[in-house]
Amino acid sequence: MNKTALNVSIKYGVLLGVLTIASASLLFGISSGANQGIAFVAIATAVLIYIVKLGIIARSHYEYNEKNNDYISFKDAILIGLVVLGISAVMSVIFQFVGYNFLMKEKYEAAWRLALDSGISPLRIILSGMVSGVIIDVIFLFLIIMMESMWKIFKKAGKDGWAALIPFYNTITLLDIVGKPVIWFLLMFIPIVNVVLGIWVINLLAKRFGKSDGFTVGMIFLPFIFYPLLGMSEEQMIPLPEQAAY
Repeated sequence: MNKTALNVSIKYGVLLGVLTIASASLLFGISSGANQGIAFVAIATAVLIYIVKLGIIARSHYEYNEKNNDYISFKDAILIGLVVLGISAVMSVIFQFVGYNFLMKEKYEAAWRLALDSGISPLRIILSGMVSGVIIDVIFLFLIIMMESMWKIFKKAGKDGWAALIPFYNTITLLDIVGKPVIWFLLMFIPIVNVVLGIWVINLLAKRFGKSDGFTVGMIFLPFIFYPLLGMSEEQMIPLPEQAAY
């Protein structure tokens, strides 16, 4: 990891840690002592925290992209995301440990009652929560990278990057990118036909980058790896032949 990537990672890792702790503390305080609506508060907390994570990770990638001549590789995107999430996770664990031991022990024990009654130690509860959270965060990171990759693929085709994030419109735009008519969009609502056309479109997209049919298989079964290899690379699209649009 180069110096620029490291600086961006630390900056946004600390920021994410602060915002995550603030969000969790706010909603934890709201839920403490409540006998009803705890499940709703827990869901609201998770949703809020992941919205924050989405914004922070996307922003860290965007800033590095700007500082690196409008380019971020798949490797850099993963490393920056992992460092940001790692710093945030460590800060959260430290906060929970300090909170349990010195600030809000009774509130934490009330929230962890079932686990504590089962003989599980507070430290184990905190660490197990961190491990499960890291696994979810890594999956979430690849989802973000996938969206960013599609954004860049669309830009390489001369389209607006944001179009990749709009349901239905992104499919229509993708059809234009691979040189197929809009009528295909309607055909994709037909069972079985949609599967065949979907694979065909993916294959055509791979070919626009000069890739083989084997790469198409990778895009189908391992999209979180193969789409970033197209979007987050320096490879450019091959121009469509004139007849491909008909």
